[in-house]
Amino acid sequence: MSEGQTSSAQPADGRAGELLERRQQALCNYLDASADIATTRIRVNLTGWQRWTRHLPGSPVARATARRDELVRELAVHGVGADDHRWGALSGAYVRSLGAALCLEDTLADLTLRYGMSAPQWTRRLQALSRATAQARPLAAVGDRAVVADLTEDLLALTRDAPDEAARQRLSDHLPGVLRPVPFDIESLRRSDPLVEVVFDIYADTVKLDNITVNPELRGTGLGTAVLQHLCRAADAQHLYIVGQLVPTFRDDDSAVPILAEWCRRHGFAVNERLGGRIARTPFSVPDPATR
Repeated sequence: MSEGQTSSAQPADGRAGELLERRQQALCNYLDASADIATTRIRVNLTGWQRWTRHLPGSPVARATARRDELVRELAVHGVGADDHRWGALSGAYVRSLGAALCLEDTLADLTLRYGMSAPQWTRRLQALSRATAQARPLAAVGDRAVVADLTEDLLALTRDAPDEAARQRLSDHLPGVLRPVPFDIESLRRSDPLVEVVFDIYADTVKLDNITVNPELRGTGLGTAVLQHLCRAADAQHLYIVGQLVPTFRDDDSAVPILAEWCRRHGFAVNERLGGRIARTPFSVPDPATR
């Protein structure tokens, strides 16, 4: 089994560190532009310009506002407002290998285009959530977690009300693993796409997990943890055991096995801590003999 994600307890590797730097820079640029708007307004007031001239195209205030609005996109592209190592509604990054950004706003825009005719009321809610997400990012980045909770609640409601399974899956990818709707068919959690690969087989009452591998550019964001949490919850719902082996591929130094072993333990696995060692997880619905 490969965790494919950097442990939050370890220093960020080169890619994760670069992601956090880009996120911080995008926030600083936005805050500087917002401060420039306020400064420009004060300067305009002191020079005695009439109030209506502030809004003329090309005015200093209009130029400062336009610059700030352009930077709103950068907040989404770099996942500003997200917890550094915990996946959630505001998580995301620009994935260079795809030439595209992974962010909630882009998913909402795409779903609005796809379902605008068939589910107009649902897509209007998507548009409202997109606006709320853009407003929430700078607030969340400076510590307002209440706005993140509200945003996550709205996203979860839209996910549950999605018109079909494909739309539900798209939105579910932006939720924390502990909140993603549990599918009726656990095999639907298998995936192999540019973001994450999840490989497993089912034998009787057991899920044999081969690997969870996250795109290297998204390691350290908590995406791998969200995927594993979702799988564990689905296995619990169907009273399935999960087994696998400790075979890390996300790093090749001596710390790889202990990091992966600790990651598995945090999600309820019993671990034989050696390379290729067995991991096993009893579903919460089945009493653990060790606790009897």
